[in-house]
Amino acid sequence: MQPVKITALLILIALVAVFTFQNTQAVEVKLYFWSFTLSISLLLLATLMVGLLCGMLLMVLNSMMRTRRKQTAGTETILPKGKDSLWDS
Repeated sequence: MQPVKITALLILIALVAVFTFQNTQAVEVKLYFWSFTLSISLLLLATLMVGLLCGMLLMVLNSMMRTRRKQTAGTETILPKGKDSLWDS
């Protein structure tokens, strides 16, 4: 890896560590019938991960739809001259 990438990665890791150690207060999370307690930093990191996974899923689905459109676009039927559809005799 390039030195710039390594430096940026180390800075990012340091920022995440500082964030985690400064936000250790416990919060109660309620979701319908469930209730659990965890630290603010874990809650925010879990929310970030869920958002990243949703974004990646949408990217994959979008890519699959584009590929399918390209495949179906190349299967056009060429009609003989003077015919507007396959049903014309």
